[in-house]
Parts: sequence; C-alpha cells; structure tokens
Amino acid sequence: MTLEEAAAFLKANDNFILATHDGPDADGLGAAYALALGLRSIGKTATPVVNEAVPPKFAFMDGQGIFRPLQGSTPFSFKPAEASYIVMDTHDRGFIGDPIESLIAGAPRLLMLDHHELREDALPFQCVDPTASSTCEIVYYLLLLLGAEISGDSAADIFAGIVYDSGSFIYPKTTGRTFACALDLVRKGVQPYEIHKKMFESASVGALILQKDVLATLELAAEDRIAIQSLSRKILIDSGADYEDAEDLINLPLRAGSVEVSVFFKENAEGRLRCSLRSKGAVNVAHIAQNFGGGGHKTASGFSCDRPLEQMKKAVVQNILEYLGNP
Repeated sequence: MTLEEAAAFLKANDNFILATHDGPDADGLGAAYALALGLRSIGKTATPVVNEAVPPKFAFMDGQGIFRPLQGSTPFSFKPAEASYIVMDTHDRGFIGDPIESLIAGAPRLLMLDHHELREDALPFQCVDPTASSTCEIVYYLLLLLGAEISGDSAADIFAGIVYDSGSFIYPKTTGRTFACALDLVRKGVQPYEIHKKMFESASVGALILQKDVLATLELAAEDRIAIQSLSRKILIDSGADYEDAEDLINLPLRAGSVEVSVFFKENAEGRLRCSLRSKGAVNVAHIAQNFGGGGHKTASGFSCDRPLEQMKKAVVQNILEYLGNP
C-alpha cells in the first residue's frame, strides 16, 4: 500500500483505534498521538490505545491525555468491532501484545504503518517505507496528504519520535527528507532542546544506578568486535529504575572503536527476556534478529528470547560471527 492509498483509506472511514507495538517507544507513541490528533482535526473519531499505560519515560508524549489503557478502561464511544484499526511502528501482529491483538482479531479494516524492513512482500493492508527514518516521519507526510493539522504537542511528538528512532539524526536512514520534516516542525514551534531535555536529561537516580550495574556485566568477544551486556530482573528491581530506562544502554559499547556490534539482553520485572542489537553497519543486525523470529533495521533490531540467557548469548554471538564482514 502506498502512502496515497493509506491517505485514501483514512479519508474513507470515520472511527479509528490506533495502537503501537508492545513495550511502546517514542516513535510508536509519537506516531499514534500525532495521527490521532490529525484525524480528529479533519472530523474523524480517533482513539490511541496502549496495553497497560504509557511508560513514565514517555509520559510527556501524551500531552492531552488521549491514550487509553486497555486494562480497566471505560467503554469506547463506538463499537470496537465496527472500527477501523491502525497499528503503528510494526508490520507484525505478533509484536503488539495480547490485549491489542485480541481487540483487533476481528477487525473489518486494518492499516499497518511501519518503517522496518519486511521479510516478505507487503500485504495489502501494510504501508511500509523502510527508507524512512521513523514511523513519525511517515505520519508527518501522511498528515500533509490528509490536509490535517500538525501543531503544538502533535508536532513535538513527531519530532521526538524522529529523534528517538534516528539516533538524534545520525542513523543511516536519516535523509534530506528527514531534515525537511524536522525543519518544518521547528518552524511550527518545536524547540529541539526542550525535546532533548525531556528525552535524555530527565532520568531518575535509579536510571544512573541501572547504567552502572548493566555496564558491569560487559563482555567482549571476537577480538573486541562484539560487546554483550545483560540486564537481569534482579538488577532492574534493585536499581529502582523503570525497564524503559535501560533503552539507551545498548549504545554505550559502540563508543569503542573496535566494537562493531552491541548486544543487550534485557529481562523485565516479569522475567521476560528480550535481545536488542545495534551495529555500526558492517553487520546487518536485522538479519540476525530475523533468524530468531524478530526484525528491525540494518543497524538496530531485536527479538524476544525463548531460551535461558547463557544459551542465548552463545547462539547470538555465533550468529553474528557468521555475518561479520558481510553487510
């Protein structure tokens, strides 16, 4: 589906429920928030939902309090079974979590907006642009096609999502189109430093303790070309930090000149284990993640783990060794 076809889909329908992947981040939340407000500005009904709640780290991205947690919520103002559904920042229904998956199981109309690489050809309801820096960038250009409003905290959320998924405008998929979007958002009133403060200078002391304890787990392999860190459930709880506070720690080892791939195993408070991967470009970590049932970008990807940590470490490192030197 092209962006023009996605715009036509949005124009043709009226009641929308918007969602992003489980464990929502700034790109998914920003895209859902901005598109919901944009749809409302052209007379549509639009409700963005999350499985539990917006993570505290990203609470600033719900300026008008429009995100609806599915657990313990009041009824919708329309019948969910008759709504049109938009899933943001993933093209895989397996990544959206059970509550949202149950909600859209019988959806009569579905649109998936994403910028991650597809493993197969796009399906008719998937609008995927893997050349875009972020889903927020896609939403910006979609809102222009719709003639919808982009202002205030909606513009700020789009900017924040782009900053988050582009690594502050340094990842390979940052293009002239990305900067053109950011420039227009700044002209609309977005203040980049305010976004930076909220995203990167508002952490708790617990987040600092978490960083210290995670960095202490650092292991190196393949002549220091691979770095492995791990976050156990115990470290998370003892630090007093939120799970989302660990999000950026994967990038720390990449500061070393020899490290080409950073691997980060994270266990949440419930004991679920996930692996995140980052690369400087010599290894396409999207391929690594796909080998374990996940996905992502060439330089940033991840997957959920179904085996014990030590087994997963060995399996992932071995997999990376097969790709080193093969972009």
